[in-house]
Amino acid sequence: MNEEQLIRQAIADEAARAAPTEEVLARLRSHRERRPRRRPVLPVVVAGLAAAAAVAVTVVAVRPSAEPTAPVAAATAATDFLLVGTDESGRADAIVLARLGADGVVRGVSLPRDTWTGQAKLNQTFTERGIDGLTSAVEALTGVRPAHHAVVDMAGFARLSDAVGGVEVCLKNAVSDPRSGAEFPAGAQTLSGERALAFLRQRMGLPNGDLDRTARQRAFLGSLTGKLSGSTVDVAKLVQGNVRTDPGWDVVEFAGQVKGAGELAVMPTLGERQIGGMSVLQADPAAVKSFVDSLLRGSPGSGAGGGDTAGCVD
Repeated sequence: MNEEQLIRQAIADEAARAAPTEEVLARLRSHRERRPRRRPVLPVVVAGLAAAAAVAVTVVAVRPSAEPTAPVAAATAATDFLLVGTDESGRADAIVLARLGADGVVRGVSLPRDTWTGQAKLNQTFTERGIDGLTSAVEALTGVRPAHHAVVDMAGFARLSDAVGGVEVCLKNAVSDPRSGAEFPAGAQTLSGERALAFLRQRMGLPNGDLDRTARQRAFLGSLTGKLSGSTVDVAKLVQGNVRTDPGWDVVEFAGQVKGAGELAVMPTLGERQIGGMSVLQADPAAVKSFVDSLLRGSPGSGAGGGDTAGCVD
């Protein structure tokens, strides 16, 4: 038998030992059906709510935990997105408009939930008209139309604070608020679980109401981000089921474009007013649009008034 015949015989023998094509295809289909679907988790609250603390805990958790880390891709255009943190009743407790710039840096503006839109507070708009209504209200207020959104149950942060052994915060004064359950002494302290949620939710009894609550959320999430950055906590697993996003957002690709966190500032307001028996925050639409445009573009000094997340808060 010559060399060519030997090769042909070897190929024939190998083919005879191989599984039938139908059997191979059946195995592949079965494997594909058994493979669990991976859900994107927290698309953007850990690339930055520290200096972008609301954005921070979401970009750490944006990748499904079973996916390998992909190479960082270059951001080709700016992407605006809306982050909404909700309480146990589904009401908006925290609202952040953020942008991933062409430079790969995430910057954000915290929008106080009591901001008056002309018809309702921002958080009422979310309750009554859902995420689409809130998106439209944010566009009218800021001049920016978010392309994507993520709605995050704040209870997920309670689990994260437990997982990292508590989050360090500092209060200027002792506080007591039966409504939120906030009972804290002045000074530095470590919070987790329900006490962490009470800290994040308190508004009554604070000198500047919703503005002080916003400052607390930024300080807490900034501290939490620092703890997560050096831990082995599986963020995605802990917060799974606590986040929903628009179906058109490829958050894995998005996260691969993030190179760093820029500023997070609080939207300027004209202070508290009483409207229809409600305490609301009024804003100058023109001033808000100018402030938001400057900050999201990363203009020098645009974050003035954003506050110091590292110091003590009210």
